[in-house]
Amino acid sequence: MSRIPCPQRDGDKGSQFQIRAYVDQHIDILNSAIADALLSLRSLHVTISWVSPLRGNSYVEYRDEDFLRAVGLEYLAPKLVGDFWPKTGPCWDALAAVEISDSPESKGVILLEAKSHRDEIYDKNRHNWVPESEAKIRHSIKCAKQWLGVADNVDWTGRLYQRANRLAHLYFFREVVHVPAWLANIYFLNDTTHLPTTLDEWQVALPKLKAEL
Repeated sequence: MSRIPCPQRDGDKGSQFQIRAYVDQHIDILNSAIADALLSLRSLHVTISWVSPLRGNSYVEYRDEDFLRAVGLEYLAPKLVGDFWPKTGPCWDALAAVEISDSPESKGVILLEAKSHRDEIYDKNRHNWVPESEAKIRHSIKCAKQWLGVADNVDWTGRLYQRANRLAHLYFFREVVHVPAWLANIYFLNDTTHLPTTLDEWQVALPKLKAEL
């Protein structure tokens, strides 16, 4: 997506700044782009309500029970936090609650990750998990890999971990608790607030990431 020109607050930069601008000022553009990319979402009659990051809530980003509460799925907290994943799970760049008009009782969620520079797609952190947490993470990632047809010997806990834990959460919603869910990855072009990445650079970086996954 193209960067959005708008006033910048002190400390705001990169994809965090850009996704705030879209949710705050350009929701129609954001929703249209997501619908174009996610065909299964476009085929449904849905209402998309963005719950973060919102100006009126100090642009807070949610994780764990808080993110489930924000999208109206707090009843899933015991299954997600503890059973499927340890505390301090992914902190989502943006979240939307989804209501499906053809099935009023069915609520879903859009999980959104945003990047403005190609180096951000890899995880550079060293993970010092306690044994119980590590076992839970590795088991859930293994289940997600099997669901996606990824070979067991592909390592998703090193530099691929950031993408892997998001895919694991998509697996949780779709396969473990059977809640409609979509994972949207947004890549901003030529972001002058941080480190710009061109379309050509993204078109080289993203296929490499997918192949490595």
